[in-house]
Amino acid sequence: MRRKLSKKDRQKIYHKTKGHCAYCGCELPYEKMQVDHIVPIHRGGINELDNMLPACRSCNHYKSTMTLEDFRECIGNWHDVLMRDCVTYKNAVRFGVVIPNPHKVTFYFERMEGDSHDH
Repeated sequence: MRRKLSKKDRQKIYHKTKGHCAYCGCELPYEKMQVDHIVPIHRGGINELDNMLPACRSCNHYKSTMTLEDFRECIGNWHDVLMRDCVTYKNAVRFGVVIPNPHKVTFYFERMEGDSHDH
């Protein structure tokens, strides 16, 4: 069962990534923040603040009940999915308007953690 979050708890979660989505890194107004369970509850995640991150609606919706690694893999496959399913994307690649840039997906909160270890 999901835990009802107090305003204080929501603010703690929001400040974990200094007002950005934990996944894509977009600026995230507090009022638009959604709270995501890093490890989904139905996959053994706990309903505690340590297992919660702030997310934009798009990332939270897309991640849904995936683990971080499943979400990372899913994002990494977007180019192939778009090439298969989207004629406009396929044409944009053919004409050089879009240039695929495959790389290891690193989430915003992971980059933040890396930066804090560098100082």
